[in-house]
Amino acid sequence: MSWLKRSLNKIKCSYALYYFILVLIIFLPSAITIPSLSFRSAIITAIGVDKQDEEIAVSVLALSEISKSEMRENTKLLEGTGATLANAFSSIESAVGRRILMGHVGYIVISQDFADDNIAEILNALIIGGKISNTIPLLYCSGKAKDLLDSAQKLEQSSSYKMREMINNEFNETYTKDISIDSFLKGYYSDIKISTLGYVKLESEPINGIDSSSSGQAQSGGQEQTASDAQSGEQEKKSTISYKTEHAVFNKGKFQYLLTKDEMKGVNWIVESDLQKIITITEVNEQNMQDASITFAIDSHRVSPKVKFLSGRPYVTYEISLMLTPLEIIQTLDDDKKSLKSLILSNQMQEKINEVVKRDIATVINKIRKEKTDIIGLYKLLYNHFQPFMDFLDTLSDKSDFLKYVIIGVDVSSFISSN
Repeated sequence: MSWLKRSLNKIKCSYALYYFILVLIIFLPSAITIPSLSFRSAIITAIGVDKQDEEIAVSVLALSEISKSEMRENTKLLEGTGATLANAFSSIESAVGRRILMGHVGYIVISQDFADDNIAEILNALIIGGKISNTIPLLYCSGKAKDLLDSAQKLEQSSSYKMREMINNEFNETYTKDISIDSFLKGYYSDIKISTLGYVKLESEPINGIDSSSSGQAQSGGQEQTASDAQSGEQEKKSTISYKTEHAVFNKGKFQYLLTKDEMKGVNWIVESDLQKIITITEVNEQNMQDASITFAIDSHRVSPKVKFLSGRPYVTYEISLMLTPLEIIQTLDDDKKSLKSLILSNQMQEKINEVVKRDIATVINKIRKEKTDIIGLYKLLYNHFQPFMDFLDTLSDKSDFLKYVIIGVDVSSFISSN
């Protein structure tokens, strides 16, 4: 026990112990009584930007601590207006008496009010002034961004569904391009000035779906989620947040047109997107099959673009290789159905797969040629062959219309996975 007494005597005589006690006396009272960060700041989870007359109107979802017993985020919709984005945020801070923190922003919504404005200026102001991450998803909304945030808030408060999770699933796991701020600005500052945003609609009509007024309601099929506003004595009207897998295309920061889901399929074939999930061919007629419809899962998807210049004109061939797994066969013959495991990719099936891919690509090529918007990276691809490409551009009276003169071919190779 003598060693224990000696150790205790050393601790008693230690200046470090006295210093520690002094620090506790000075700082512990203020540490206990100081308000938490959430009481001193408004922690923002989403931002909506609208126009109000000649001013900018900002709506934000701010975390609220009203209910601590539920395992759910509670948010409050805050609003502010100003001549600039910074002024609008400042008006929100003045109204609630808290500083806005944007480190937890999950998505940003820009309303169609800014169709004729350069939204790159808004994004730069958010990144520089708000110090938000440039990887945040960016959406272009039909109608008011405030209304979209209001519906998203009601949906999240009445169910376990969160707007940002649906955005991540819809725009990162389906037929889409990158919709981050970073992707938009890279397109904006590129030579062709073309960018794309995810597009959502806010529709008001009775529809089956997730009812925000009570959890556990049945979910409708398709790509629509609902949030509703209850009106006393009337049939409940639902504000449907509708994801159509469309993209808004911007030229020099200004809205130009919408890219449909079918057109996005063509984009994903070309850019070697892992988001392409399945492919279906129809009217397959061969041994033991009659008017069969076959669906394949796409296990891997590789694209190798080949470029050559003939007589000064660019020719681009996309060599696409698909590794497939049969998922489903639907046919009119009932007596001798084809086994998925024993399915062999016949010449007819390969030709039909080829037709589907070429049709999807032709759809988007025709659209971007008409609109003069290179959203598939052709300019960058041809720029790698700098001198012949520059010589080709010099022959054009309108260089922005170069897509019209590029010959594009598609060669598809399909294989059945061995797994």
